[in-house]
Amino acid sequence: MSSDDPSADFDPDYASARPQGRGEAGEDGPQQNPRRGRNAGRRQPRKPRKITPEYLRRVALHYLDRYSATEASLRAVLNRRIRKSATLHEPDPDIPAWVDALIDDMKRLGFINDEAFAQTRAVSLHRSGKSARAIRQTLVGKGIRGEALDRAMAAAADELGHGEDTRAMDRRAGLEFARRRRLGVFNPLSEVRAERREKDMAALARRGFSYDICLAVVEARDEDDLRDRLELDLDF
Repeated sequence: MSSDDPSADFDPDYASARPQGRGEAGEDGPQQNPRRGRNAGRRQPRKPRKITPEYLRRVALHYLDRYSATEASLRAVLNRRIRKSATLHEPDPDIPAWVDALIDDMKRLGFINDEAFAQTRAVSLHRSGKSARAIRQTLVGKGIRGEALDRAMAAAADELGHGEDTRAMDRRAGLEFARRRRLGVFNPLSEVRAERREKDMAALARRGFSYDICLAVVEARDEDDLRDRLELDLDF
């Protein structure tokens, strides 16, 4: 299952197959069936299906089998399918209730767990060098908000060995991002660090890191000094 969630518009009932009817092979090799023409092998548009509880469930299970998802992202997928169906079929007035019941069922079965999703994603984004602010923005975009967001961020910080201190989590991410991008103290060409100071700080700021972290990266004498400035243990 992919951890990404593009909320793609797909059809679980569509069975992909290789194009048939290529014609017989002649002396000059395979001959293309003239009736297929240039559109040979292209997927033809399918008519929207009428929405039923059973169809919505198939869509949900197919989607959740492919992606780790939040309640908001699954609801968006279902709503897109409903809107498409409404272009051809009269919508049933009970559809909103069907969607709510289906999502409740997916939660009960453990297919959707927003806080677990948020914690796992926060840890992954942190390790990629994302600031706490950037992580929060990403999770909000996935529909994680309020206390659920705060708990997920605290749990991620704890899993990463920072207790529940998201500020320490941010400082560590700043160090790792600077190391990977060779910013500030991590630039092997010490003679150009001064002239790149503003650019390096801007690169960190765009990732959501605080001014104190940006300043520490460009002013530290070496990595040990940077760790001291960021109050990070040597184990990190």
